[in-house]
Amino acid sequence: VEKCEMLEPHQWEPYRFLLKGLYWGGLRISESLLLDWIDDAHLCVDLNRRRPMFRIQATDDKGGKFRMLPMAPEFAELLRSVPMEKREGRVFQLPGNRTPEGNHGQDRVVHILCDIGKLSGVKVSESAHGRVKFASAHDLRRAFGVRWSQRVMPPVLMELMRHADISTTMQFYVGRNAERAASDAWTAYEQLQPPGNTLGNTSPESPGGDANSETEPRLL
Repeated sequence: VEKCEMLEPHQWEPYRFLLKGLYWGGLRISESLLLDWIDDAHLCVDLNRRRPMFRIQATDDKGGKFRMLPMAPEFAELLRSVPMEKREGRVFQLPGNRTPEGNHGQDRVVHILCDIGKLSGVKVSESAHGRVKFASAHDLRRAFGVRWSQRVMPPVLMELMRHADISTTMQFYVGRNAERAASDAWTAYEQLQPPGNTLGNTSPESPGGDANSETEPRLL
């Protein structure tokens, strides 16, 4: 953040807070800039419930309806770290980035976050021709989705991601980590096996073996 020439020192901490919010909350950049502590004209937080929630109006919901949506625990803890006397107005207040209408300029914020991603050296992908894509605001949301796809079932992930349709959740975040899932499955299997034992080291067709033999391999 400090290396970004578009930011003054007094803007460093607000942008660090925004980056943490995008990573832990899975917010779209447009949602993060509208998120309010109290005013629910667009999107606001509700920390007074047993489980913190988001309140989102129909005009700002992709599904076109007012909804109460779950909030990731890490994001709730981030919000609770803010002193009570500072919990007013927009959650993410970025000094020096107001438009004439009083809103944060989304394009400028996106540009700044892309610059920070590049300065940090966080590569998202690299083409065969050496073209590198560095982390952006949306990649922080993707990281949130991938992380939670390994923790909860698709319907819950859909709510956490605020998708209008579960097909979006399934397409982008479920079943896309086949290598990791296979590795985890084999690790779990190998931990169950007695030392030196491998499945199928003796079979009914092996010399001296039969289907009722005590040496027949058994699935655990």
